[in-house]
Amino acid sequence: MKVLEVNVDDIGMGGVFSLVRNVIEHRPSGMQIDIATIEPFEKEENVAQLNDAGCQVHFVGYTGQKLIKQLVVMWKLSRLVRKEKYSCVHIHSDVANKLLVSSVACKMSGVKKIILHSHASGVDGKNRKLKRIYHNCCRRFLKYLANEYLSCSDLAAEWMFPNVASEKIRLVKNGIDLKKFQFDPQKRDALRRGANLESAFVVGHVGRFAYQKNHMFLLDVFQKIKSKCSATKLLLVGEGELKNDVMDAVKEKGLADSVVFWGVSNDVAGLMMAMDVFALPSHFEGLPIVGVEAQATGLPVFFSDRITRTAQLTSNVHFLPIGQDCIDAWADAISACKCERREDCYAELKALGYDINDTVNTLIGVYST
Repeated sequence: MKVLEVNVDDIGMGGVFSLVRNVIEHRPSGMQIDIATIEPFEKEENVAQLNDAGCQVHFVGYTGQKLIKQLVVMWKLSRLVRKEKYSCVHIHSDVANKLLVSSVACKMSGVKKIILHSHASGVDGKNRKLKRIYHNCCRRFLKYLANEYLSCSDLAAEWMFPNVASEKIRLVKNGIDLKKFQFDPQKRDALRRGANLESAFVVGHVGRFAYQKNHMFLLDVFQKIKSKCSATKLLLVGEGELKNDVMDAVKEKGLADSVVFWGVSNDVAGLMMAMDVFALPSHFEGLPIVGVEAQATGLPVFFSDRITRTAQLTSNVHFLPIGQDCIDAWADAISACKCERREDCYAELKALGYDINDTVNTLIGVYST
């Protein structure tokens, strides 16, 4: 069986890339899973690792004008699926126009099984109002183009498939390698020593520097926390287009000695073990994989109230509003959070179906039926 995962890349090492890579690594023998990427991969080493796992990465994108890009993607993807004869194509996106272009290409090329997967509940980047209008126009056509509709959460389903009957939309949990995220005190101590965080109260965040993740609000919250506890550090893991803006804001607020810009990491599990609190004040999410990972390490987690309540998998999760008048509430709640002992949450999340093997089994079932 040959499956093609469309619109997957390693930019910012985001949740979709993490999910698909896990599926590739845990797939059953006899199943070929390849990737069609619309944006170039940032790191050749990630392509090499996928190749070593038996996955071919095909670039079907275009770096020129955006309108022409849609036509080029449609042409390249159509040519690829005809040549390789994929029996199933799984298309991922946070906006409907990308699903529309790719699914039309596959439909025209005679692909028997087309799967559309919604991973978000809002638009990111510049010109968001225009993007939302474009998304709303495109999503009405999706119900005519696929065999299966998948979503990571209720909000992501509403965002992408409002005219698809709810019983036709399947929830696929964003599973992770739970064993990897089981709390290890020795790993925590080693990472904190190496990062000079031994005596600090560490507020952590993992996410791309983009509008969606709301870093500027997090900085305002951290500044308040810092005024209450001088030993506090903010650990920011990720890269993105707004990183320089955030770095400038850190300098303006006089927080340069207290904020650690870690960059992209292949050891998110270890970094989360080094944290004391995890904060994700996002403007929107589908169901954040980093939120699942943070809970798996036993961290107290603070989500914005824009995130679906289904993201709460343990009792140590708090939802707070993100208006400018809510900065004090965030700072007070995080400052009062004393996690004396990290709980082992493996069994709890395993029982809820958030182990990667459960997710792989779900997707394999979708691919095979």
